[in-house]
Amino acid sequence: MGDLTPSEKSLSRPAARSEKAKLIVAQPKQIKELGLLLKSIEGLAQRVGESTGEDMSADLGATGAPATATGAKRASPRDQSIASLPEPAIMKEQLEKHIEKEVKKLTREAKKIARLARPGAAFSLNELYARIRRLNALLHELIEASVEIIRRLFIRVFVDKQPII
Repeated sequence: MGDLTPSEKSLSRPAARSEKAKLIVAQPKQIKELGLLLKSIEGLAQRVGESTGEDMSADLGATGAPATATGAKRASPRDQSIASLPEPAIMKEQLEKHIEKEVKKLTREAKKIARLARPGAAFSLNELYARIRRLNALLHELIEASVEIIRRLFIRVFVDKQPII
């Protein structure tokens, strides 16, 4: 290819240019329109979500009568539970008991899995022991934890009923 005459070089250049022109991909205009359509759908969904929110004004009370129209907002059960949290020492004690109970349950489950000789049992056993180690570490950290951290963990476990780890 290095021995091309000037006329052959000029013939090969337009061919290379046309090949490059064939390789260029242009973005279609429809994609922009699709993006605008998606944005409008998201906006519509957001407006519909806002307009269909719960209306607590006409809820029936315990007596079957409509709720009072004083405009006073009732606290949710979660807010009521948070407002009536026990003392930090009691919360700490309950969390410790809950974590120890969870560790015992996981240990029993690990013993059952250790007896089985199924495929994947080693992986499950490893995951259980990892959870046990994390719970034990959390239990040791709980001893030195601040009141705010204990309060957050207590709300997460006992009020919101979420798993510890």
